[in-house]
Amino acid sequence: MDQFVAFFADNVRFSTADFGLLGLNMLGCAFVYYFMRLLRVPVQSWYLTLYSSGVTSFFGVYFFYHVLQDGFTATITNEQDITRYIAIFFIGYCIMDLTIGSIHYDSLITYDDGWSHHFLYIVILAYLLHNNMTPLFSVALIEELPIILISFFEVQKKQKPSLLFGVLYFLTRIVFHTVLIYKAAAMSKFVFVAGLALLLWHVDVFQTWVRGYLMRSHARQRLSFRNKLNIMLAMLLTQIGAHGYMTYEAISGLEGKTAAPATVLHVFVFLYFLYRFGVVVHDVYTQNFIMTSIGRKKIIYNISWEDPAVDHTVMHMKDDDVVLTISSAGCNVLDYLCEGPKKIIAVDMNKAQLHVLDLKLAGIRCLNWDQFFAIWGRSDFKVFTEVYQSKLRPLLDQETAEFWDANTHLFRDNFMFAGTSGLMARILCTPLTWSGVREKVKNREEFSGDGGILFKLTLKLCSISSLWSLFAPLGGVPLEQLNLLSRNPQVFVDRLVEVLTTRIWKPNNYFYYGYIVGEFAPDCCPRYLEQKNFAVMKQRVDRVKVFYGTWAEAAVLEGPGSITIASLLDSMDWMPPAMIAENIGKVVANMDAKKGRIFWRSFADCVHSPVLAHLKGVLVPTYDRVGWYLTQFIAPVPTNYDPKMLECQGTTTRPSNSFIDDVFVMVAMAKQSMAATKDVRAFYKSQGSRYDGFREALLPGRDLLMQHAVPWVKQPKTWISVGCGTARDIEFVTGHVLASGTKVYLVDLSDALLDMARERIIKLGLSSQVVLVEGDINAPSTRAKLPKGADLVTCSYCLTMIPPWKEALTTMLDLVKPGGNLALIDFITREGEESRWDQRLYKWWFAMDGVYFNRGHVDWLKAQKSLSTVWYSEEESRVPYTPYTPTHYLYVGEKASK
Repeated sequence: MDQFVAFFADNVRFSTADFGLLGLNMLGCAFVYYFMRLLRVPVQSWYLTLYSSGVTSFFGVYFFYHVLQDGFTATITNEQDITRYIAIFFIGYCIMDLTIGSIHYDSLITYDDGWSHHFLYIVILAYLLHNNMTPLFSVALIEELPIILISFFEVQKKQKPSLLFGVLYFLTRIVFHTVLIYKAAAMSKFVFVAGLALLLWHVDVFQTWVRGYLMRSHARQRLSFRNKLNIMLAMLLTQIGAHGYMTYEAISGLEGKTAAPATVLHVFVFLYFLYRFGVVVHDVYTQNFIMTSIGRKKIIYNISWEDPAVDHTVMHMKDDDVVLTISSAGCNVLDYLCEGPKKIIAVDMNKAQLHVLDLKLAGIRCLNWDQFFAIWGRSDFKVFTEVYQSKLRPLLDQETAEFWDANTHLFRDNFMFAGTSGLMARILCTPLTWSGVREKVKNREEFSGDGGILFKLTLKLCSISSLWSLFAPLGGVPLEQLNLLSRNPQVFVDRLVEVLTTRIWKPNNYFYYGYIVGEFAPDCCPRYLEQKNFAVMKQRVDRVKVFYGTWAEAAVLEGPGSITIASLLDSMDWMPPAMIAENIGKVVANMDAKKGRIFWRSFADCVHSPVLAHLKGVLVPTYDRVGWYLTQFIAPVPTNYDPKMLECQGTTTRPSNSFIDDVFVMVAMAKQSMAATKDVRAFYKSQGSRYDGFREALLPGRDLLMQHAVPWVKQPKTWISVGCGTARDIEFVTGHVLASGTKVYLVDLSDALLDMARERIIKLGLSSQVVLVEGDINAPSTRAKLPKGADLVTCSYCLTMIPPWKEALTTMLDLVKPGGNLALIDFITREGEESRWDQRLYKWWFAMDGVYFNRGHVDWLKAQKSLSTVWYSEEESRVPYTPYTPTHYLYVGEKASK
């Protein structure tokens, strides 16, 4: 303590006047906040921010004027009383914002934007005060302009001017901030490094703004998307130029022995921030590209990239089938038409894709085969212009006609390379063309040798997984779909190599033939372009119904029992679990219970969603010509399956803590781990309501387990929750429990936790359906209070804290009745990486708190002959306030029926 006091006295020099000014401003902040609170105006915290940013912005503009008049050097070296007072003023604001915020608006004082941000500023300002460098801060206050802008609109409850805020933020907190920290570098290396840290934070905020602003491109048309992109490009070029110039200026002034390493460091800093802005561009591209294309009615897919030949091996379409599918480019819709089902509902959320199908349908109605093939097989612009106005356009609705009036160039420029997927094909096929592959494919030659340098270069590029995100959005592959490959990317690498060396050379593989050659051939094309099928399609063309919206909406419109085949392509790869549940629930509810079958594809190498796992689909092993999809599944409409359960909801309650709350919990955990005698009741009692708030982020995935992995579609009538804690799990599925009339048994060792669970159950109105059982699950006395056969037994983040875990698992399995389910979620070392240093670290670190990672848990479950695995997955998530990302697993098994 004496050393700390000495350090503080030596490095933070506050006079009596300084402390007086600090105290006065802290009182001023308190007065502003509590006066607004007394007036009962909303968002009092924003008035406090407005007060602070108003004062600082005024002085920021004043000192920026002096920078323009006197220059940077003269201004930032001119220490004055006013510059010291401003620094002290801001320290007072930071202290009071944290203090008042912890009392009244703790949800707004986050760890990153509140405590870390304010403490960093307090440290920087203390340093500047100690070293008489406060003019640096006064000049930097021009960066408060975007804050006063956003504060003003917040207190007025008006929509914030997004573009003005973004431009102002960029000019002040990125461009000006960059220039300022380089000017300050000569005065203090500490200020330079701290300024770089703040710049990195500013870039993160800027990235968030860019993403949100561009995503609103469809909803708000004040500026076109192209103009927004131009503004963003101008910003990026401005920052690169400013940072590059300041780096050059800094390097030019270096001399002596340290010049070389300092030059390297400056260049590294510049390149790193260049990379960070590259991440901004990449983020905008991957997060916005597909949805922006849909919003702007741009074609993404110029051909459908799913092999319909595989579909027919398992669908077995008949003339009484009603098929629900996704339009895409319409290729598979028309392929299905060749099979002759009663009706095909082609849905899409991108109107441009529906316009493609509409034009194809019009062509089938009014053209002969030669004309139709010339347009769609060879993109013959001459034929298109000859028939468009006179024959095709009169058959189109107004919106479709207007679309094609504006996009005739797609045929002029070759429709085979239209849309974003066509652009991707042109990029990827260029080296193949240069390597001579185009002529070989066109001449139907077999692959031989190594293909040459350019072909090997293409193979190499396809094998670099980090490049996939650059090309994926062009091909209509969302980032969420690409992430399905993240755990085992080598499987997809091997598939891509196999596609390039084998599949593209297969006879009649029109997918790659069309892209590589640039057109289809009569004997190598989709079935709808084959001459032998054209007359049949003319007879059946009116069986296709085009629908704009989701396939779930289309299913509801058709009505219960109407759909016999749902061919959903790969659409569910990019959906979150809740969306999959909602859509599958509506589709199943409107399918023929006896004849219905559901078909889907996936980039994943196994079923990627627990919702889909409950359909119990069968893997389709048929070799397809595309090769991009690692799995394909067919499932009959399931029995003992209530789709309405998929639409049930939990409560909207989400426990949350302030940073101070989390500190209290972490202190309690530290005391417990170091205590010689463990008082569990006192440990939980001391945390109170903070218990759930801290564990909400610490124990991830419980919502996924309870809402989607547990098969509520079976309407379980009895549920035993082992190690229930405060009964947080039941909040995720309150609607499910009520709809199923489930009797719930909550079991836990701790009476303190069960007391909290009791309060929660009463608030949820579930007292009549819930029984609380205190005791050890392995104790006969506890088991005697439980039903002998339960439909569902769950254990959520508890098994790793039970030393006799085998006995506990055996007990839980015994409690499950035949046909029932056992569901667990807990921490584990990552599969195949158990000996890696970080996995060993997590295992050791958690063990100090009595949580023991053990892959034996999962091995035991999978080894039980009476259990069949319904769902198993592993995911990583970050432990709050740490860089740690331990793995947790979700397991759901079904006990064999007698």
